[in-house]
Amino acid sequence: MKGPLGSKYILEEVIGRGATGEVWRGRTHEGERLAFKLLHDTLARDPETVNRFLREGSILSGVVHPHLVRVHDLVVEGATLALGMDLVEGSDLRAPLAAHGAMRPGDACAVAAETASALAAVHDAGVVHRDVKPENVLLDGRRTPPAVRLTDFGIARIAEQTGSKSTMLVGTAPYIAPELADGQPPTPATDLYALGIMLYEMCCGVTPFADRSTLVMLQHHGHSAPGRPPGMPGALWELIVALLAKDPAARPAPAGRVAILLEALARDLEAVPAAETLTEPPAPVAALHDADTALSMRNPGRDSGGTEPAGRRGGRRGRRGRTLAIAAVTAAVVCAVAAGAYAATRDPGSDTGPGPGPTTVAKSGDGPAPESPPPSSARASYGPNQVPDLVGMPETQARALLPPSVGVQIRREAAPSGSPDGVVLAQDPKPGADLPTTLQLTVSSKQAIQYLADIEPSAGDTVRTGTEAANLRLSGHPQLHAIGVEGSPCGNETGSVEYDLGQHYTRLQGLAGLDDNSPAAKAQVTVEFYGDARKLKSITTTLGKSQDLEVDVRGVLRLTLRWTFSGGDASRCDGGTLVLGDAQLVAAAGYVPPSTESPTPTLPGG
Repeated sequence: MKGPLGSKYILEEVIGRGATGEVWRGRTHEGERLAFKLLHDTLARDPETVNRFLREGSILSGVVHPHLVRVHDLVVEGATLALGMDLVEGSDLRAPLAAHGAMRPGDACAVAAETASALAAVHDAGVVHRDVKPENVLLDGRRTPPAVRLTDFGIARIAEQTGSKSTMLVGTAPYIAPELADGQPPTPATDLYALGIMLYEMCCGVTPFADRSTLVMLQHHGHSAPGRPPGMPGALWELIVALLAKDPAARPAPAGRVAILLEALARDLEAVPAAETLTEPPAPVAALHDADTALSMRNPGRDSGGTEPAGRRGGRRGRRGRTLAIAAVTAAVVCAVAAGAYAATRDPGSDTGPGPGPTTVAKSGDGPAPESPPPSSARASYGPNQVPDLVGMPETQARALLPPSVGVQIRREAAPSGSPDGVVLAQDPKPGADLPTTLQLTVSSKQAIQYLADIEPSAGDTVRTGTEAANLRLSGHPQLHAIGVEGSPCGNETGSVEYDLGQHYTRLQGLAGLDDNSPAAKAQVTVEFYGDARKLKSITTTLGKSQDLEVDVRGVLRLTLRWTFSGGDASRCDGGTLVLGDAQLVAAAGYVPPSTESPTPTLPGG
């Protein structure tokens, strides 16, 4: 249907086709280039699908992330349902996999990390992608190396048919999670399973359960653990095994944490060469999992095999769902702790051969491998309201041991000679103290760090740095290398500042909040972060409630911070001081920031 689309767009040529429709290259009447996803007309004739399209589409259009293909508009015209999206100039991930085979492990982890960060934004919006696979991972050729842009998120939900078709599996067989084959609804853990499959494929060129028979693939998803490909680094293998856990609650979560684990692996495995490209995967291994967490396609109501009609399966599935829900928090934390420990403490070059399988897998004739105790098992035990001993742990594990109510301020120092990256070197307060509102961790880093306070702003309002900001505090803690911004809630005072980053950094991290001495107890401040005029993140903080700061700045030339003060006491205009504490830019690989120094306040007891 080349030609007009609605009143605002013009379709020019088809650039892709899939199970749910066609993708067209097009433009607005003003010349802006866009891509358009036109759903099949059979879907447009289904009233329930149209309702879902309007309901779900409005949610999708609000999800913005640097590694997502953004949905700009919904078009409903007669028998046409269309989504107007970013036009990404480049190929999908399938193209380089088909042309070149297995990727270097570090590169595969970098692609998976960007995909996971995109999934985190999707999941935060209450959406499950349902169809994570290389064809839906676009590579934006305008950047070097190409940036990941995840597409088609939420489309499967919109296109899901009503009536008899609602029982059909949604997804692609090589990447489908076992709980979907077992008839359970998709969850964020479903997407992380597919991400694990895709990561496996990037590292060896083939999916772990590849087979000509779809039924055999689904059976392996439900019953088997993947075979370990030759040349797979040990730390990476452990994370893949965790992502492919049969129990959804046992997979590392949430997606944002998985992205952090993958970023660490990408750094550690940067120099590891690509392994052999396989045409068939290693033989799958029978998975060991007990009856309560086994996810299979056999009859859940009987011990023997067989198939039970779908109508009789709801009761058992509901009970199992409740069991998994109870176990979800504990299992997710344990899994993330294990993956983080491997990512930060194992030498990526020390275990690149086939080696033994993971502790959750046993070959025929072997007993189950003994599970290693968590690294903290030999440490002193403290009560639930006391600070645990975190020194020597990987950062991910340390964070997992703290309750959500405790904010974490990270200060990074050069890793001592022979020490791994991302390990806690010091903590404040000490072990055994009462849990504070905010806890400081000093973490080793092998990547160059640049404090934002040490970069001269290129434009914008005046901010406090250096000695002028040395006494700013959040929750009783002096803020190292702080940036301070004065403001008042009267009239919703706003301001901004810009920094030239030159595409030299990958992320901005630190802590944001209102200074402890701010006179307006009810004031709040919203901070928005923009990269080259594209909104990256927005946070709102109030006195005594600091927020962790984590902003993806990959490829950003100019970083803009915009703030708005609001709230406060209507009878007075007392303001406050926005504080960005220890705001650090993590340098891209190979870039060494200029040497600068910022005043460091004296910590209590220091």
